[in-house]
This record gives sequence, C-alpha cells and structure tokens, in this order.
Amino acid sequence: MMSHNEEVFKKTKSTKKMFRRLSRSTSLNLTDFDDVFIAPMFGYNSSNEYYQDICLSRTLSHTLTPTVCLNAEDDPCFTGDMYPVDVIRKNPNVCLISTTAGGHYGFAGLSWPFSLETFADKVVTQTVQVFRSEGVT
Repeated sequence: MMSHNEEVFKKTKSTKKMFRRLSRSTSLNLTDFDDVFIAPMFGYNSSNEYYQDICLSRTLSHTLTPTVCLNAEDDPCFTGDMYPVDVIRKNPNVCLISTTAGGHYGFAGLSWPFSLETFADKVVTQTVQVFRSEGVT
C-alpha cells in the first residue's frame, strides 16, 4: 500500500520522514503503522497516546447525543470484543449494531461506487427513524 501510494505520502518533509521510517521498519503490524504514520499525522507522540485518546469506553460512558456504533465482527482492526459492551448497555443514548460481515470500511455495499448510499447510511437512517418514533431527540 505504501509503495503504491508513495507520491501521496511524500508531499511534505514530515510525511517524507514518516514514509522513510515506515519503509525501513522490519516489523509491519498495525501498531507499528500507527506509531510511525497515524499517530504523528494526528499530532500524537505514539500509538499508545493515540489509542488512549480515542478510547470508546471513556467517550461513550458520557455520551448524551443518540449515537449508533456500527461494527462488523470480521473487522481485522476493530474486533467486537474491543467494544465496551458493558458501558454501552448502561447508556440509553448509545446503540451498538454488530454484523457478521463487513470488514474494515466494508459497509460500502455492492452498489458502491454507483450509488452514494451505503449500507452504513441505511442502518443509521433506520436507527434515527426508530429513535424519532420512540421520542428520542
């Protein structure tokens, strides 16, 4: 992926530096990628710092806005056991929908790119309709 998109990642000095670090890495797992590319790209010093900041448990426990979390059990990056189900069950404003298939960013559906409406769009639209029918604002 990186070598195929090398020109995209070489546009600035910082992205050139990150790309060089990543391409020289002997171990390329998701955490390594996050350490070298994702965390610095979003202003974090490490993948651990990035992971702590995006922690769902902390965020979802205080969510007041009706929220839908859509997850596929076959997502290789965010498995179902990573969702804080106990936190979600305690918050009536949060709904977790888990499907058996869909992968990571896999909810585009079979009609994409010919249709702009994705499976995720349909699920969220239907969920909002249920929230409205139940009087949730």
